[in-house]
Amino acid sequence: MTSTEVTLREVDGDLINHWYILCLSRELPQDKPIRRILYEMPYVAYRDKEGQAVVMLDRCPHRGVRLSEGRCQNGELACPYHGWKFGKNGKLTQVPSDGDHSEPAIDWSGETIPSFEQEGVLWVWPGNIEKMSPRPTWNFPEYQSPGWQHYFMITDFSNEVTYLAENFMDVPHTVFVHDKWFRRRRTIKVPIQLEVGKGRVKVTYKSTDDSIGFMKALLNPKAKKMIHTDEFIFPNITRVDYIFGSEQFIINSQCSPVGRGETRVYTWICYKLPLVGWWLKPFFRFYTRQVIQQDVEIMANHGKNLRRFPDWFRGEKYKNTAADELHLAIDRMRALGVKDRNSVAEMNYTREREFWI
Repeated sequence: MTSTEVTLREVDGDLINHWYILCLSRELPQDKPIRRILYEMPYVAYRDKEGQAVVMLDRCPHRGVRLSEGRCQNGELACPYHGWKFGKNGKLTQVPSDGDHSEPAIDWSGETIPSFEQEGVLWVWPGNIEKMSPRPTWNFPEYQSPGWQHYFMITDFSNEVTYLAENFMDVPHTVFVHDKWFRRRRTIKVPIQLEVGKGRVKVTYKSTDDSIGFMKALLNPKAKKMIHTDEFIFPNITRVDYIFGSEQFIINSQCSPVGRGETRVYTWICYKLPLVGWWLKPFFRFYTRQVIQQDVEIMANHGKNLRRFPDWFRGEKYKNTAADELHLAIDRMRALGVKDRNSVAEMNYTREREFWI
C-alpha cells in the first residue's frame, strides 16, 4: 500500500468500533505466539501463565521487531532480538541486558488491545476503547445444545465485508456459482419478506417448492416443507437457516476485515440430524468447503474487477432489481454505520418482493 492510498480504517470509519474475531481458541496454543492482522494492523497473541490470552501490537517497544517471531516461556513472550519478556496483560517482566534477576528499569505495560474469549473464539476490540462495549454480544447458535453437531471453518477472501455479507445471503447466485452443488436452475418463483430493524436485515423465503440440490436426500429425505431464512447482523455477521421439521442446518459467518480487499471469514456450521448427524460430519466438512471455495473464486473475480473501476467500489453505480433488495439494505446499513454506528437503528421497514431461480 502506498502512502497515498486510503486505508480500510479510514474507509470504514465508525465500523471499526466493534468486536471482531482475531482467531479461534484452538489456533492459540500455550507455548507459541501467533500473528494476525485486523484492519491493517498486525497483532501478536499469546497465553500467560494462567492460560489467558494476551493481545498486543506486534512490535517490541525496544527496537520494533516482530514479537510474534519470539518464543513463549512459562507464560511469558520473549522477543527474538534482545530477549525482552512480556507476561500478564503485556507487562514487561525482564530485560536480560539489565541482568537476569533485576526488575526492568522501564515500567511498560505493553500496547495491548481488549480481548474476550468465549465459545472457542478470541474476540478483540480494534477501535476506540472509550466506545467499547463490555463484551461481544454474539453467541454462536446451538453451541452447547444437545443433539447438535458443529464445526468452524476459516476462509480468506479477496474482497470486503459488505460484498461478502451480500454474497452469503444471496440466493439467485446459487443456481450459477453453485450449480448442482447447492441448487439447480428450476425457474420457480420465490416470494420473500424483508424485515429491517434493530441493526438486522432478515429475509424469509416463502417458496413452497425450493430445495438445496442433492443435499435434500441427506437433510430432508422425507420431503418436509423447507423453511429458509437469511439474516445480516450489523456490522459483519450473517446467519443462514434451513429448517426441515426437526432437522435444521445453520451457516453462521463472521467477517474480520484484514485490509482493502482482504477479509478472513470464520464460519460456524451446525446441524441437527437425529441418529446420523455425527456420522455425516466428515462429509459435511468436505461439502461445505467445496461450496465456500466456489464463493472464494467468484468473490475474487468481483473484488479484482472492482479495483479496476474504483468509482464502482462502493456499489453506487450498480443496477438493481427486486432480487437485490436485501443487498441494498445491507449497503445502506453499513454506509450509515461508517458515519455513526448507532444510526443504524434509524432503519426500520418491511417489504415484500419476489424473484425467480
